[in-house]
Amino acid sequence: MTARAFAAIAGARLRAERRSLVFACASAAIVGFVQSHAFSLEAPLFFCSTIGIAVALLQGPGRHAYLDVTERSAPLFGRELARAKALAPVVSATLATLICWAAQFLSGFAMPVATFVEALACAIASTLVALNATTRSGAGRFVALGSAAATIVAAYLLAKSGGAAGAATESIACAIVGFVALLQYGESLARYDPL
Repeated sequence: MTARAFAAIAGARLRAERRSLVFACASAAIVGFVQSHAFSLEAPLFFCSTIGIAVALLQGPGRHAYLDVTERSAPLFGRELARAKALAPVVSATLATLICWAAQFLSGFAMPVATFVEALACAIASTLVALNATTRSGAGRFVALGSAAATIVAAYLLAKSGGAAGAATESIACAIVGFVALLQYGESLARYDPL
């Protein structure tokens, strides 16, 4: 896949979801401003991860039929298409987490950078897991969504398990889960391979 094709698909998805992106950022700003105390991981981790899951579900087939047809007709492999389509929800989750932290900072209750990294890692991992729900239906869809929710809970428990070691463990676990989820998403999209 060329960088130009990747940018075209990712850019088209981001443009198509611009309203959702604005809503996600505005919601994250509100959560950041109303958070009750400093150093709290719960609000950014749970809320921003939920935003990522919601935006990931918007990438499913049918919502933007013209994008689906264009992407399926492009000479791309499933893993290439997965990386490009995953960018829009990952950017939304990342911006939501960043704006939540900025709102906390402006209100005087900014979480430490390590806590921000934990929340961001969880938001990205759960978003990538939720993308797998867009390629399934029925019970498989609910299993994928349950896995995304379980990713959030597991990340929270790992982060709370103890200091810097817990933070590092949570970030590494989220990186592994996100990578595997992106591979699975690519395999699900492989049925559209031109070969």
